[in-house]
Amino acid sequence: MTNLNSNSRLRLFCETDRERRQLSTAPTHVPFLSTPLALMNTQLPNSRRLRSQSNLPPSVTLPDEVMAEILSRLPVRSLMQIKCVCKSWNTIISDPKFIKMHLNRSARNPHFSLVSYASPSFDDGEHRFVPFPAGSLLDNRHITFPKDPYYLLHDKDCREVIGSCNGLVCLLGYSYVALDTYSMWLRFWNPATRKISDRLGSFDDFNYGSNSRRFVFCYDNSSDTYKVVALHYNRNVSNPMVEVSIFTLGDNVWRTIQTLSLVPLQLLYSYWRMYDGVQFNCTVNWLACNQIPSKVDEFVIISLHLGTDTYTKLMLPPGDEKSTHLSSICVLMNSFCFSQDFNGTDFVIWKMTEFGDDRSWTQFFTFSYHNLRMNLNSRVVYSWLTLKPLHLSEDGDTMVFASYLHNQAILYNLRTNRVLKSRVNKKICWFSIKDYVESLVSTG
Repeated sequence: MTNLNSNSRLRLFCETDRERRQLSTAPTHVPFLSTPLALMNTQLPNSRRLRSQSNLPPSVTLPDEVMAEILSRLPVRSLMQIKCVCKSWNTIISDPKFIKMHLNRSARNPHFSLVSYASPSFDDGEHRFVPFPAGSLLDNRHITFPKDPYYLLHDKDCREVIGSCNGLVCLLGYSYVALDTYSMWLRFWNPATRKISDRLGSFDDFNYGSNSRRFVFCYDNSSDTYKVVALHYNRNVSNPMVEVSIFTLGDNVWRTIQTLSLVPLQLLYSYWRMYDGVQFNCTVNWLACNQIPSKVDEFVIISLHLGTDTYTKLMLPPGDEKSTHLSSICVLMNSFCFSQDFNGTDFVIWKMTEFGDDRSWTQFFTFSYHNLRMNLNSRVVYSWLTLKPLHLSEDGDTMVFASYLHNQAILYNLRTNRVLKSRVNKKICWFSIKDYVESLVSTG
């Protein structure tokens, strides 16, 4: 039989994929053809098959960089399948440069991920990782939940999702060891490739349920490494401080860096997930406040540079230094933003036009709760007004919020003032929502 080079295989693979789809609508007596060679052998008699092969036009060999460009347009699932077609494809798809090329292309099709649950307790065994395209929320307010039990967290020997970066998901597992003591560990998971690391970074923690320790998963582009930042709150009354340690995937060890004198709100209000650390460029950022007795609460932003392990204190927009816990930080359209409630009537979003310069805050949007149809009344607890901006559509028309009051997503069209609310029947931790992208990034 005539040898087929990698370009011919790609052509036959794609042609066969189309033929498979055609066969799916054909009469049931037509046999399913699983490979290009099976297709050739089934359809042609021996003499015609040999004659057809002898008349094949000469194949054109494409340069590897052209092949990489073509393959980078395929979804992860297809790439994982065709790695087995030939050695040259496997080499291309496994190349770190190709993995970055594919990641950059995939990032143009934004996805989210969140956690669904049967009950808020992490012991119910039903906490599920749910990835979905942003369009499914923006276009029809509906999210399809994967039925595959593969997405259940307890099957991964873990209970919580710390975060997601470039298609990698960081999971946290823990088990009770002794009185108020838990054994804890990390696992790194790529849902698209279905690869997961072993337990890494194991340590013991005293009374994890007291919110004394919280984590952020992030990517350090200065060293091309993935890191987990751990915050541990030492509640010494006379001198409270936050101990900070960093785990680097690859080195697989924890190292301690300089402590914080201000307390990130992630440690004080962890249940909501509203105050998780926010990555922007090569930094992780937290809203923080002063917890030292006899001092007036001062709200600031603490920014940790992942490349240098140094902190910067950023002031809030003018007049908001005494802001309450109804504020949050986020990233919208590649801008670092601060949002806050204003007098229980409006919701304001500011953006920092030059990141790192707290004199560059400018007002981005102002929303009336009335326009957002929050259905407020005198019986509403003030803290329930909490909103968290999740996403601003590429055209800048639609803002997506997580609403603590309604436990759903609110979609607000800034051009038409139209308000839509998510149509999801299952219980969702909306404040757990993170950016997500399918990728080939390795788990370690």
